[in-house]
Amino acid sequence: MNTKSKALLLSVLAVVVAAVGAYFIFRNSSTAYLKALPKNVIALARLDVKEFLDDAELSQEEIAQLSQRLSLSDEEFAATGLDLTRPVYGFASQDGYFGVLSAVADVHDVTSWCERLRAEGHASEVSQQRGYSWVVLEQQWLMAFDGERALAMGPAVGAAQDQLRTVIAKLLEQDRGDSALETELYEAVSKQDEPLVAVLTQDLLPEEVLQPLRTLNLAAAAQGLYLLSLDADGNELALNAEILPDNEDGEDELEELNKLFRPIQGSLTDYAHAESLFWMAVNLKGEDFLQLLRSHPTVRTALVAMNFVMDVDLILESIDGDIAVEIMNGGGLYANMGGSLTAQVVNTDFLKGAKSWGHDYLRVQPLSATEYLLEIPDMPLFFSVKDKTFHLGSERAMSTEGNAYLREERSDIQGARFYATIDLKSLPYEQAQLSSNIIRDIERLDVKMDRVGEFTFTLKAAEDTNILKKLLDFEH
Repeated sequence: MNTKSKALLLSVLAVVVAAVGAYFIFRNSSTAYLKALPKNVIALARLDVKEFLDDAELSQEEIAQLSQRLSLSDEEFAATGLDLTRPVYGFASQDGYFGVLSAVADVHDVTSWCERLRAEGHASEVSQQRGYSWVVLEQQWLMAFDGERALAMGPAVGAAQDQLRTVIAKLLEQDRGDSALETELYEAVSKQDEPLVAVLTQDLLPEEVLQPLRTLNLAAAAQGLYLLSLDADGNELALNAEILPDNEDGEDELEELNKLFRPIQGSLTDYAHAESLFWMAVNLKGEDFLQLLRSHPTVRTALVAMNFVMDVDLILESIDGDIAVEIMNGGGLYANMGGSLTAQVVNTDFLKGAKSWGHDYLRVQPLSATEYLLEIPDMPLFFSVKDKTFHLGSERAMSTEGNAYLREERSDIQGARFYATIDLKSLPYEQAQLSSNIIRDIERLDVKMDRVGEFTFTLKAAEDTNILKKLLDFEH
């Protein structure tokens, strides 16, 4: 054998060794189990259990209790057999199935867990077929597992489970290129570091969500992806929601609205009441906002009707700055409640025609040169202008009480393009039909939009509450 032949043989051997090594490295890598994710997903979620529990700050005793709950065992550190050091994925597929995929740490422990579930009436007997263990959970969720991964999908009953069995077996045997690992949804999820992340298409969104987006001229952006992530910090639980447009038209729509909704200055927080149930603010140039309102036939018709009473168009055109809407707490959800709207204006030209406002059915009564009363039966409204601030509300004068919470949050309010806060502890739960313990412990909901299409919904409990422990039922 000459030198060239030896070199060629060594090269071939090196390639073979590298290929075999790569196969076993990937086969046992931390992401190999994800090849079972279907490619036709319309929603994909990832839960990092380890990070979630770290954020919850559970003690070793609490972790042992949680392990017992999940495994349905009396043993202190009983296992489900699932490898929860690696993320658990959930998904929804185009063919109507929902699924959960987890890595497996010990296949025998998974089998034992399923047997305990069966004893409790939550699972069928474990059977063997096509090289996998199979079990039916809660009569409609079919799960297959081996030493590497466990995949549960459903809902399916009767003959539909036979068809689903074929689907699951195919997913467990598919290559990476045939999986969700090559999709935009997986790419979007993999870039996030929060413990719980999800991305979904418009197919899963209700019309109640999509219609407002279209009303705001976001029809193209609404066809993109929606990225959701959940993060916790002590007594706060934050849900972040972001629209990811999939074309330039969607990006342009978001940018146009970003120009309309300008950064909030925060000065109108001074006029909030001490007992404020709801308060929200935006910053707009009235002329641009009026143009947006007129672009929608229903709103345009309502504006025409309102202009028969007072010059609403001229009032809106005078606005240039923050606008705040408030609902005051009157001791009940429907009774004794008041409200107000305040807005920064650049001029008071609209007052020149105020003496002619109103008609026989709705009178407008002047109280002073800058104050007027709309004599609406059972709900009189006052409007006035003071220091370039327009006020419309159930009280004659703007409040000067101040709100302690808004003063504390003012630096966060400033710069946002939308901000709203609800004092949940003031809601009468019996009337709102809220009975969950965790709901009762939540004191406030804040909604903030830093840029159009990027929202943060923050639930806040009392200062000494660990909200994740509460969710896991470790705080009573």
